[in-house]
Amino acid sequence: MIGLLLSLLLFAAQANLPVKHFHKVAKALFPRTVLEDLCGDSESENDCFASFQKIGEVWAGDVNDDGVDELLVFPGRDWVGSGGEWYILYQQQGGKWRPLYPNQDGFGWQVMDPRFDILPVSHDGYHDLRVATDWCLKWNGKNYVDYEDSDYHQLSPEFFNRSAWWEAGIFWDIHYAGLKNIRFEPQFFPVPSDFSTKGRVKVEDHEQGVVWMALFKGDVWRVDGSRAFLLLPRPGYLGSEQMELGGDWRDWLVVHGETVGSAPPPVVARYNRRTHNLRIVEQTSER
Repeated sequence: MIGLLLSLLLFAAQANLPVKHFHKVAKALFPRTVLEDLCGDSESENDCFASFQKIGEVWAGDVNDDGVDELLVFPGRDWVGSGGEWYILYQQQGGKWRPLYPNQDGFGWQVMDPRFDILPVSHDGYHDLRVATDWCLKWNGKNYVDYEDSDYHQLSPEFFNRSAWWEAGIFWDIHYAGLKNIRFEPQFFPVPSDFSTKGRVKVEDHEQGVVWMALFKGDVWRVDGSRAFLLLPRPGYLGSEQMELGGDWRDWLVVHGETVGSAPPPVVARYNRRTHNLRIVEQTSER
């Protein structure tokens, strides 16, 4: 009971602290020798450096409150792909620069629309980070690792902008990440007038006077004029290839995933438009 009380008090205290951000700094702060180690044999040292000087970027931020900034780096041309740009977080340790987010691809994270947020939540003296709208990292004592579902549930909504539609993913994860059967409580966001033109798959819901829309390589939304809510984060790499109204009394919006070979796209979720019950049939794709 005492432990729970302390956790609640800590959570309340964190909710009143500001979210900090990495800030852009001069590229000269990032050592050329470290950049050349990144490039390896893929290009000459001069080409590597020239690419970094032309399109590379560097940001600084103190992630462990020791008064010394870590450096966040976008190295340049060879670090761009269909999933966005690659970013690598470095810390100086004993005169050497070490990446703090190793993964199966080496190190760093790849996103289309990066976030450089330093959250007012800490693990072992290191702040949690948000590197994309709904992608957060925490310190495990040695490196940064991806959030688990329970970590999202412990975030305070007060950290984020309730009036911005591009923040919807983080609010969704705070409430529902990892759940399979959800009593959904729609949270509406204002959307720009051209939002509906970005859809890949649409279902006109004449009864409720709304449009259900799946964005290409994106999420499933309900759009109602100038407002919308996020129904389901990206159901698959390409988004949803098919949606339909069906089931008993056509109460359900059925969301399909991606076609594999000659098989029809699988059902990944069902949403009851009357009861707001969301059933996730298959786990949505990883980032």
